[in-house]
Amino acid sequence: MKEQFLKDLVNRFPDGYACHKLILNDKGIAEDFVILNVNRAFEEMTKLKDSISRKKAMEVFPGIKNGDCDGSVFFDNAAKNSIRQEMSRYVDILGCRYKMTAYSLKKMHFFTILKKTSKPKSIKTNESPSQLLEAMFSEHTAVMLITEPISGKIVDANPAACAFYGYAREDLLNMCVEDISPLFKEEMKKRFPHRLHNGNIRMVDIYSSPILYNNNTYYFSIIFDVTEREKYKEDLYRQKELLRITFESIADGVVTTNKDGLITSLNKSAQKITGWPDTEAHGRKFTDVFELRNKETGITVENPIDKVLQTGKIIGLAKYTILINKNGCSVPMAASVAPIKDENGGIFGVVMIFRDVSKDQEEQEHIMDLSYHDFLTGLYNRRFVSEQLAHLDIAENLPLAIIIGDINGLKLTNDAFGHTEGDRLLKKVAESLKESCRREEIIIRWGGDEFLIILPGTSPGKAKDITQRIQNAFIRNSGGILQISVSLGYAVKEYAGENLWNVLKEAEKWMYHKKLLEGKSHRNNIINTLLMTLYENNLETEKHSKRLSIYCQAIAEKLDLSSEEQNDLSLLAMLHDIGKVGIRQDLIQKPGPLTAEEWEEVRRHSEIGYRIVQNTPELSSVSEYILLHHERWDGKGYPRGYKGEKIPLLCRILAVADAYDVMIRGRVYKKACSRDEAMAELKRNAGSQFDPEIVAAFAEIMGNKELPGISLV
Repeated sequence: MKEQFLKDLVNRFPDGYACHKLILNDKGIAEDFVILNVNRAFEEMTKLKDSISRKKAMEVFPGIKNGDCDGSVFFDNAAKNSIRQEMSRYVDILGCRYKMTAYSLKKMHFFTILKKTSKPKSIKTNESPSQLLEAMFSEHTAVMLITEPISGKIVDANPAACAFYGYAREDLLNMCVEDISPLFKEEMKKRFPHRLHNGNIRMVDIYSSPILYNNNTYYFSIIFDVTEREKYKEDLYRQKELLRITFESIADGVVTTNKDGLITSLNKSAQKITGWPDTEAHGRKFTDVFELRNKETGITVENPIDKVLQTGKIIGLAKYTILINKNGCSVPMAASVAPIKDENGGIFGVVMIFRDVSKDQEEQEHIMDLSYHDFLTGLYNRRFVSEQLAHLDIAENLPLAIIIGDINGLKLTNDAFGHTEGDRLLKKVAESLKESCRREEIIIRWGGDEFLIILPGTSPGKAKDITQRIQNAFIRNSGGILQISVSLGYAVKEYAGENLWNVLKEAEKWMYHKKLLEGKSHRNNIINTLLMTLYENNLETEKHSKRLSIYCQAIAEKLDLSSEEQNDLSLLAMLHDIGKVGIRQDLIQKPGPLTAEEWEEVRRHSEIGYRIVQNTPELSSVSEYILLHHERWDGKGYPRGYKGEKIPLLCRILAVADAYDVMIRGRVYKKACSRDEAMAELKRNAGSQFDPEIVAAFAEIMGNKELPGISLV
């Protein structure tokens, strides 16, 4: 309804109205315009009553270019710059003079208002031209000033100047140019800031020329307000500078081409990657600079610039694309290629953003390598086997043998000597496996202490020989505190129908069978090795253990303990300090008092001994006693702080015997005392450090004599 109202209103206008759209040529210059719609007055004034909507101006007004002023320039300026303009012209085809005013409210569009005027009279040659010049000065829409050259006094100002500066003409004629701009008279043509009456500053272009009048020289100046244009130029410069800095600073390579596929620019990163300077690459075909190939096949990749120009779509390069740069080197690259479009959607170029992904690929391969390999031994890990086993389980690899190995006593080694020694054992096992196997045989760390070997083309007899060869390598590479002991089992897939996982389980079954036979012997060897190590570091320790065994046996008999308890007590006497193999020997042998930190370290020996013995089934019955053998009757011992009868009886017996032997034999940090002095010390501490009943029993046993056999150890 509103739209129809506006149409009716326009049709009632007495003046002609027409709406137009510019037509630009390939250089962006207005060469014609289309008439979108007109009102009735326009049709009547021009006598063009037939439908002229959507027709070009040249079709409707064939002589429009032949007038005294080119209308296309007038309309081009009005529509492109969105400004109000007026112009009177005489058009022969219409036979009338029209005052035409153009307005532009939307870019590329404008509308005109036509007012009919009388046909101009020819200016007679005998008329004074000053009248015509006066009219031009007074009626022109351009800002004009006439000034004195030296003083800068404003002699005259046209109405347009008064409107622009905001002063009355009388005020301007009482002013000097310096009141508007102190730089006004420096040059004949220059851009200056001018201050208006309201205080606003406007940038203006000034075109000045000296004129001679009554033998006096004046400056005649035409002034154009270019504030918006300068602001637009400044904004445009900043945008261009931002784009230029971004273009040059971006870490990725950037190349642009025109619509013919010729290179128009390379940024610094692109020059570095391709080896081509921008000056040499500019104007060349894209394919002259960018030789793209498939890494795997070596086949030349389709020109991505041509593809984008043809499709108008953004594309990416295939994963295995490489660039052969100017130096002939292969550079793996990733890229995105996109069209560059104008405001109408037309493609006038292409941009490709790309980067060298060689480091990315190296890192990816490194990550993949880490994900498939055990970090400690460097062998393949379980994930690798899980993903690759299907590729190995093929007819070409039959017969396919599998060997599984399990390290005996790894946990015991970790508990006794720490994980550093355990890691060393794992590395020695891995080295032994590597030197015993062929290159095509795959060695895997299957678990914490388990290893798996996959042997393509290996018969049962050959698998047996390799297993023996591996065991020989273990013996050869053993050394240091512990010997390498690994239980091995193997099985072979000989026929395509067999399930490889079942073959693996069969090898695992034989491995566990070997472990049952070898495990007990190896654990005993470890315990014996640990005791030998302990005794080697301190010869007195072995004798101390033997004496304790005699003292404890006497107390056990006095207290009428069972034979089982007596056996455990003897074992405890022998193993109670086994955890000291995991303590620094300089602390064990330190002659002076220990610091708080050193004492805390020494106290750990009971926990270490507990873990060692607990992992040996035939010795585990005394593991708890080893842990608690330093508890005190009053609850001030360690590591649990148990008190009274909560402390196991065997630990209370050992505590009395141990203290007595230490006192009469002495230590590096303490002198020995007599048997009587030692016994008196035990009695003084009965009820605090020691169980009073056991102290009493021991005192009765000892009397005034030493037990038989003690003097021999």
